[in-house]
Formats: sequence, structure tokens, C-alpha cells
Amino acid sequence: MISARGQKHAGKVTPFWTAFDRIIGDAFCHETNPGGIVNMAISNNSLLEPELLAFFGANLRLQPVDLTYGTSLFGSHRLFASLCRHFNLGHTFAPVTPVRPEHLITGPGCGPLLDQLAEHLAEPGDGILVAAPYYNGYDADLACRAQVQCVAVYSSDDDGTGAQNFEGVSALRNFAATKDKWESEHAGQTVRAVLVCSPHNPVGRCYDREALISYGRFAEEHNLHLIFDEIFALSTYSSKPHCTSHTSDPSFHSALSIDWLREADCDPARIHIIWSASKDFGINGLRVGTIVSQANDELLRALKATAKLYMVSSPADALFCALVDNQCVYDDFIRTNQARMAQAYSVIARWCEFHEISMKQCTAGHFVLVDLTRFLPDHVDGEPLADLPAREGALWTSFLSHAVCLTPGSNYHCTRYGTFRLTFTLRRIALLEGLSRVEKALNLPSWPHRDEALTEIEQSMETIAAPENMPTVTQAQLGVSQNVVAEPIRALDVAASTARARAGRRDYVDSLRSMLKDGGGSEVLLNCGMGMNTPACA
Repeated sequence: MISARGQKHAGKVTPFWTAFDRIIGDAFCHETNPGGIVNMAISNNSLLEPELLAFFGANLRLQPVDLTYGTSLFGSHRLFASLCRHFNLGHTFAPVTPVRPEHLITGPGCGPLLDQLAEHLAEPGDGILVAAPYYNGYDADLACRAQVQCVAVYSSDDDGTGAQNFEGVSALRNFAATKDKWESEHAGQTVRAVLVCSPHNPVGRCYDREALISYGRFAEEHNLHLIFDEIFALSTYSSKPHCTSHTSDPSFHSALSIDWLREADCDPARIHIIWSASKDFGINGLRVGTIVSQANDELLRALKATAKLYMVSSPADALFCALVDNQCVYDDFIRTNQARMAQAYSVIARWCEFHEISMKQCTAGHFVLVDLTRFLPDHVDGEPLADLPAREGALWTSFLSHAVCLTPGSNYHCTRYGTFRLTFTLRRIALLEGLSRVEKALNLPSWPHRDEALTEIEQSMETIAAPENMPTVTQAQLGVSQNVVAEPIRALDVAASTARARAGRRDYVDSLRSMLKDGGGSEVLLNCGMGMNTPACA
């Protein structure tokens, strides 16, 4: 027997957790698993994967202290110094007040850090306002342990993706009304904070400076904390000539760059920033992140009580610091990554243009929102689908049956069914293979510029030179691109695991199709992401 709380958590592990586990366990690799699933759902940046593997392989330098509990329970002295360097140097964050070690609490990624902030800023059942659409992992990050609810704020003018939702005071559309309505419907519960994702996931845009200041004024007026998720801060790029809809500066502005008291009349003690190396450096697996709170000593003391449960491992600490502390590598990495992102975005934009698929124009993040409404099926195996959720779920399932995974926009609280988020920061072969499989799932003709795009990408890899101290390595040197395994057992393991994965894929696709035919479209969509309680797409 387990506790009632444990039973509640166990109930959240739906059959779709198994589906997600099989998706990532059956990952496409053109050498070792060419029939595997091309994952265009998770926000994973592989554009500098070979260079990172080579650099980390040559630069892991552990000290004796790394084999102990380290130099601090809240993040090592080495990690504090590297994070301060990261925030204070350059023009990206441009802090008004330099970030110091005493402003930081570290942890293994933004999810655990949000969990801690929810624990210390709100009571169970309280709410945090988030503009919709929003990253679906927030729901689980806030609710799993802290039992805090995400309160979605919907635009009254559009689907929440238009420019006005990221510019000036119009970014605060419906916030006050949503807060009042939610509190009136939840007696005894209070909205405690606002959570702002900039650059935005899943829209791929940055809030302008006036919008951030407007958020600060709103937080002060309503006595709220203001949390900024800046996990994509360095993942910006030029989308010209494909992006023409921006009416203001699309550049990233960090919350650290604002003098909150002077510019917004907002108490700086309300301002908290989370950032992780996962997205900007393409290292989701290393799990290095931090909270920056420069004017709230009480919160930092509270965080220290839980931080020891979320320590960053010494090897991850050491590898991240090696990358950040080498200024040449750090600068070149950011430049190269942004250039390759722009090139990959160009491929997606031209592919969508050819197929007359509408997409939201972006300047940040690893993904685009595409409108696939016209492809939503009416039937599954000859049986009619009851509603739009079922039709969107059926299209998602069809993608899986073609060994490619995208994420339905309803997972991100998009109001328009048929919107999907598509990640484009894949290695060139995986990107083009994924697009080819999407074409098959949608019964579209092959993009005639595929070979041209492949050549263009290969040439750009030469012109967009890798960082000087991060040499590229060949696949032969790596062993395999997904996992480095011993050569004698590789063929046997790959064949066996691929066979198991494909058999499992047939099983869960069949179960999803059955659920859709039984009228379970909403249940499919509520669980078809990849993350915590509803497995979510980072």
C-alpha cells in the first residue's frame, strides 16, 4: 500500500507514458535505426551535436572535490562563477545589477526550479497566470508536488500568437479579468504570480521591452510575483527574408536588463528569473539550471531548504563550466548555433511555402507552429470521429504510424485545433527525413528541393564554421550518433532493440486508434505530449 498522495501520482502515469517511453527509445538514427521515429516534437537542438561531443570528450576535468558533496549545497563555487560570467558578460542579458553568487540557486533544469518556486511562493490550490498558448510542461511542473494551478489567460482578439500579444500593454490582454474570474470561482484560493516565457514556447517570439515593463506594473498593482522563464535566451536567429510580420523589434530583452523600480514602479523582490543550459547549448541531458532572484533574501533562504534535493551533478557542472569559461568557444558556439538555426528555419519556411502550409513566423526557439487544419481526418478505419479533439488526435496518431512525431497545439492550450508544433533544430538528415514522413502522413507530394536543401545545408556547415576549439568528429569516431556502444555487441543490440521498438510502436498506435474510435479524442490529446504528469514536449 502507498499513501493517498502516492496513489494520486500513480494515477497520473497514463498509458501514454509508455507510448512516450517507446517514442524516445525508438529514436531515428540514419546509421543504426533508420526506421526509428523522427522526433520533431521535443525541443532538442542537435545542430552542434558532433562539436559538443568532441569538446566534452576532451574537456572533462574532475577534481577530487567533485567526488564529494562539492563546495556548496546550492551549487558549486565553480558553477556559481561560471553562471555569473554567463549572465554578466556580453549583451544578451545586460543586467542592470551584476549577478552575484548570492543571487543564485542551482538545480537540474527549469522544471525542478519551477517546482521549488511554486512550493515557496504559493499555497496548495493557488494559481499562477500564464498567457496561452504556453509550454505544456508548466502544468505538471507547478502541480505535481506544490499543487499549484496554471491559470491560462486567453486573448479575446486572436489565438494568442499575434504580434499584439508580445508588444507593450496589449500583452496583458485579459490578465486582470482572468485573475478576478478565477479567484471568484475558487473560494479561498489566490493567484500568486505571473509566469512569462520569453522567448516564447511554443510561439517562437520575444516580448518587447515595453511588454515586460507592463507585466511589472501589473504585478505591482495586483501584489504578485513575476517569474521569467528565459530558457531560450540565446536561441534567437534572423528569420529574414521569411519573417515579415513583426511590427517591432523582435530582439530578446532579459528581465535582468530592466530597472524594475525605476521603469515599472515594481518592487524588485517580486522578480525571479529561471534559466537552463538545456536549450541554448543543446544539452538537455546534462541538467544544469538556475534561479536568479536579486532582491528577495527570504525566498532564497526558503529555496536553500529544498535545493539540496535538486543538486547538479559534478560531471554536468564541470562540462558546462568548461564550455562557458572558454570565452572563445562560448562566443563562437553562440554565433554558430544561431547561424545554423537560421539556416534550418529557412528550410522549414520553404518547405511550408511549397506545400501551402501556414506557419507562425519566428525569431527564437527550436520550433514553429504550423496549421494542419485542412489535413484533420474525419474517420478512423471507416468510423466517424466525434469532434475536433478526436480529429487532431487521429492526425497525431497517423504521424506516429509513419514514424514521425509532432505535438498537437492543444497540448499547449492553443484554441485552434489543427495547429501542431514542429521542431526544426535536428541534424540535417533527420530533419529532411522527418519532413518526408510528414509528407507521407499528409499524402503530400515530395518536396522537389530536398536534395538541393541537403546540399545547401552541407555547404552551410562549411561556411558556418564550427568553433575553432570545438572540432567536428565523424560518425565513425563517435561509434554511433545516438549512443556510443562497444563494436562487438552493437549489431546484435541494435537489431534486437529495433525489432522490440517497432513491435511496441504498432501496439500503442493501435491502442490510440481504438481510443479515438471509442470517442476518447480529448483523453488522447490531454496525454499525447511528452513530460511530467501529461508526458510533455519541452
